[in-house]
Amino acid sequence: MGPLRLLILQATPYCNLNCTYCYLPDKSIRRRMGMDVIEQSVARIAASGLINKSFSVVWHAGEPLAAGLRFYREADAAIRKHLPADITVKHCLQTNGTLINKDWCQLFKDMPISVGVSIDGPAFINDKFRVDRSGKGSLAQIERGVRCLQEAGLSFHTISVVTKDAVAQPDAIFQYLYSLGPDCIAFNVEEIEGVHDTSSLQSVTEEEFGQFMIRMHELSFAVGKPNLVREFQHAHHAIMGSVRRGSRMLAMENNPLSIINVDVDGNFSSFSPELLGMKHPVYGDFILGNFLRSGIEELKESAKFQQMTQEIEAGVKACQATCEYFHFCGGGAPSNKLYENGSFHSAETMHCRMTKKVITNIVLDRMESMLAHDLPEEYAELMA
Repeated sequence: MGPLRLLILQATPYCNLNCTYCYLPDKSIRRRMGMDVIEQSVARIAASGLINKSFSVVWHAGEPLAAGLRFYREADAAIRKHLPADITVKHCLQTNGTLINKDWCQLFKDMPISVGVSIDGPAFINDKFRVDRSGKGSLAQIERGVRCLQEAGLSFHTISVVTKDAVAQPDAIFQYLYSLGPDCIAFNVEEIEGVHDTSSLQSVTEEEFGQFMIRMHELSFAVGKPNLVREFQHAHHAIMGSVRRGSRMLAMENNPLSIINVDVDGNFSSFSPELLGMKHPVYGDFILGNFLRSGIEELKESAKFQQMTQEIEAGVKACQATCEYFHFCGGGAPSNKLYENGSFHSAETMHCRMTKKVITNIVLDRMESMLAHDLPEEYAELMA
């Protein structure tokens, strides 16, 4: 099990937006994680020996900035209080961007915090889905936050949800996102997860989605940044890593306790972050314990943890036995398997077809077509 790579903390379940494709069930609850929850979580994880030399704390599952500035300064102190001096911790935060101002930018510099902004593209795309509580589009507020980041000289990345509407607009979306100046552009497909039990992409073919991503790849090359889009960057690394490694790779979400997810009350889970706080007719909830009352050692006696681990491992073996893309993927995401197929012990999903198979094919085709030619310097570095 482990080592821990991501500690995902829910600063608050509350979100000031009401995005139509959101999978979270409790985004109207205005509460903050207590410092006692943070201290106990880190102390128990540190005592377990799961932490290697470094890990990332990801503030997620709600709008993190709704917790307030003071919260993060206190949280950073609470985390470092229980870590050995030789452990490196990196803070990461994914925000809808609407609350960013100069004070937040100063905090991002001081701690420091790596910032991701959720934004889907120009207004006719973004404001159809990323709406506030009154149903109004959020782009103007997001752009104000992005300008603050730009004026402060802070780097950031963007994450955009790809819907059926987006698939038809690759050029407009790329040009808009590129104009913001992010150091990375990322795309999440509209997933079937949690309370979001359908996806507009169910009516989109792999070929249609593939054309959208091919165009993103072409546009990345056109601006001289072939590694700008996260999906292609990850695919490059997976392909070259598979060539060098030649053995089984396990996706982080399938490795017990590589990811630990803690909610606002101290309840914790592992595997896919999207499982925490969810209910399922077969599995019930996915809570494995509460750091205010128990630690990692108790998981050895947890029938639920053992069942989840065994079924997720069986799903990984099913992928390995049936899918030629396994070495580029590592077994898929348990949450997608559960919500799309009804079981962890399953293989292919819409999510993996689009985010793994389609992307891998695009990158392999590009690599093959360029092998006989001089590679751009940036691309050669990716293949090194």
